[in-house]
Amino acid sequence: MKIIIAILLIIVVLITAWFYAENIKLEKQVTKQQGELNVSAKYIKQLNKKIAEDHNLVSSSKTNEEKIRALMDTYLKEQNKDVYVDSGKTIQYDEQRRFLPDIIPVKGDFAISQRFSEKHPAWDFAAATGTEVVAVAAGEILSVYYDEHYGNVIIIDHLNEYATLYAHLATIFFESKNTVEKGETIALVGNTGNSSAPHLHYEIMFDGKNVDPKEYIDVKK
Repeated sequence: MKIIIAILLIIVVLITAWFYAENIKLEKQVTKQQGELNVSAKYIKQLNKKIAEDHNLVSSSKTNEEKIRALMDTYLKEQNKDVYVDSGKTIQYDEQRRFLPDIIPVKGDFAISQRFSEKHPAWDFAAATGTEVVAVAAGEILSVYYDEHYGNVIIIDHLNEYATLYAHLATIFFESKNTVEKGETIALVGNTGNSSAPHLHYEIMFDGKNVDPKEYIDVKK
């Protein structure tokens, strides 16, 4: 009888411990999701503010031609495209540069907190949570996943032996999309995975080997 009671007590303890572990796991998931929602909400507010500012800027233009030109200038700057205008009508675009990872992967204020080395084959961009992360070149989204060390991760194949990796992201926007354009916002800076502060871990790979981003972007920070 004592043996049966002991076995029952052990079973109860094991079940209680299992429920406790599951509750802790669930609380962590809820906290993570709530954090992502908060970051997304802040980003939406930023977008609404930017849209309103752009609308006011365009509305103040004197003619329809000026409005169209302002919109085109904004679009081209956002996409980081090379522009050649012939009599105000012809716009030529450098297709080769479209797939070259030669722009900064974050918008807004940042600081380089760690540069490329043998032990750290990447650059870390320290930036506020919710800062936009952009695709540095056009390409195909190769993988979107969560890693215990790198947190939320996106890998983009640029279809020319180049690939780029973006890690510690707060929110990812293109989990179900196949392709992205150069300068397109793909995620927000976060602090997911094994990270002590909000930042973007950014890698460039050529032919499967990591290369130093300093060869492709000019950052005076």
